Amino acid sequence: MKKKVLIIFKYPHEWNEEVIKKFENNYKVEFLYINELKSKYFKGIIDEINAFIKSKDIEITVFDVDYYKFINFFFIEKTNSKKKILITQDDFELHELNAVTASACDIILSACPLSVLKYKEKGYISYYFPPENLKINENNYQKKDFDVIFFGHLTPDRKKILDYISNEGISVKLLGNETGGSRMPRDEFLEIIKKAKIILNLSKSRDAKSIRNYSSENIYRYFYQLKGRIWDAGLNGVVCVSEYSPGQELLFENNEIPTFYEKEECVKILKKLLNDEKLLSMYKNKFVSKVKILSEKFNNFDSIYQAIEKPTKKRFIINKVPYWYLRIVAKQILLRNLKLTNLLKSVLQFNIIFKILKKSNFITKLLVIFESIINIIWYSIILTFKSK
Repeated sequence: MKKKVLIIFKYPHEWNEEVIKKFENNYKVEFLYINELKSKYFKGIIDEINAFIKSKDIEITVFDVDYYKFINFFFIEKTNSKKKILITQDDFELHELNAVTASACDIILSACPLSVLKYKEKGYISYYFPPENLKINENNYQKKDFDVIFFGHLTPDRKKILDYISNEGISVKLLGNETGGSRMPRDEFLEIIKKAKIILNLSKSRDAKSIRNYSSENIYRYFYQLKGRIWDAGLNGVVCVSEYSPGQELLFENNEIPTFYEKEECVKILKKLLNDEKLLSMYKNKFVSKVKILSEKFNNFDSIYQAIEKPTKKRFIINKVPYWYLRIVAKQILLRNLKLTNLLKSVLQFNIIFKILKKSNFITKLLVIFESIINIIWYSIILTFKSK
């Protein structure tokens, strides 16, 4: 009989289904969405999750943590599960935060191979875990209707590159907008990209405002991130021309994915490939063959399954929870579902803050508590009027 796994997602999202499928081969999977739980406060949510774990006799819990600071080190620590697993897709900008949270977990699964090495460097047990369903689509079009396709967020930096490419006489079909990527059904989307000669991948993270580099503030303009567009291209028999990313460099050779840093290099590569069918075909064959090898490797869940099932002695990687992390946790606990109408319930959450700060020094306690009092007064007013 299969063991049971509980996956705690933040909210419904299309990639959740693929995560569930990866675990279903070895486990009976249950899942919960935090935003759909009856309880709305820290202790109540944990109690509800623990009651669910007990009722379903669950031994393993998986936490979807990115951009959801409410699922933190203390949250995970208080869940009653024998084995705890953290999943991250966007660790490139959340690593400082996630690395502290991860100390409450036994295994880290990351969608970036570079991120995996970062965790291993700190002493964590970590594995590459691409959320995409890495299944080769054998039914590809021989006739290509589009020279180049780009899909994803049209950030100012990306728009600048794409405009430059178009001005250089290269036809680019865009599947995306300023606020998000393609919203068409997945099947329809795949049918379109299969008709492309080249998928263009731009790997810079969106912009400086979106970067959450907690321990050193927003001092970096962007990061180079491994993107799922690479898999979408290779799995559907299309050449990928990509902006550089170190995660990509760990998986592919330059003769498998033509790579560039600047828009001028990109145009040069695109023109060369579009004007030489033989060269384009060579890159396609090498790239698709490599993707097929990697898809077979990463679709194999055996190594992750063995790591989960292996008895391990719990060990905490971090010496202490840093001050900046405590500030974030306190704010998330107190401000969740905060309004003037339920201010008393929020104030009662201070009991949890005191417990979290138990091992901290006096100055840290004083600063976090003082800031928490200011936050609860200020945001109770702001959020109440904002909701109206």
